[in-house]
Amino acid sequence: MSQITCFVVNLATATQRRQAMETLLRQHGIAPTWFEAVDGRLMSEPELARQFDAARAQVAYGPMSRGEIGTSLSHLGIYRKMVEQGISCAVVLEDDVVLAADFAQLLESEGVTSLASVFHPDLAAMVQLTHVARGYRTGAITLGTRQLVRPHGGVWLTSGYFITLTAARNMLAAMHPVWMVADHWRYVERLGLLTLYALTPNAVWESALSQASDIAPERQSRRKDQKTLTDRLWRLWDTAVVRPILVRELPRFLG
Repeated sequence: MSQITCFVVNLATATQRRQAMETLLRQHGIAPTWFEAVDGRLMSEPELARQFDAARAQVAYGPMSRGEIGTSLSHLGIYRKMVEQGISCAVVLEDDVVLAADFAQLLESEGVTSLASVFHPDLAAMVQLTHVARGYRTGAITLGTRQLVRPHGGVWLTSGYFITLTAARNMLAAMHPVWMVADHWRYVERLGLLTLYALTPNAVWESALSQASDIAPERQSRRKDQKTLTDRLWRLWDTAVVRPILVRELPRFLG
């Protein structure tokens, strides 16, 4: 059975991580497409100015570290490659993850466990493969022993996800130059760039190597936006009505 493209983001200097991922993927029968990550800490000031819209970030998101900028550029680089090569869909992994035993089945180009069989390339969709805390009870799509659900609440991390060509094209057009971190998926969805889904139980989780992140020590604390009356009323409605009736907790799978 053929597999869809599986990109793995890896800094050229992170040789230990690459070796660990090579071993892991070989065990799963996956031939990855390696993507050399952008190290924002090494960018010159002129290059940083070309690749990062600091003024827009300050208004729309908040301060961003060089590491965060580099990570965002890395994922945008994958989207550019998908667009240039007409890759209909792909799975993107970072180099510090662990995979479920049946992970390779998700990458099959067709079949009952295939992500590609659910999402047409013309549909702008992203599936979070790491754990999401809550999802809606209705509208679940069966995928073998797992389900695809619409997530409720925050969706973060770029550790492992599936994305279609149309979603990649939308992200590339809207997010470059960088003005927001790569994993602020809920905000991306609000912009209309894609529709979010979550795989449950999750098939990807962070390994021990993730504790020594290349960007975490300099990650910036995001500015907290002031809550409006509408925001407060919606939160009250969500807590009192939506969650108890329409939402369920999703299991966390760690092997």
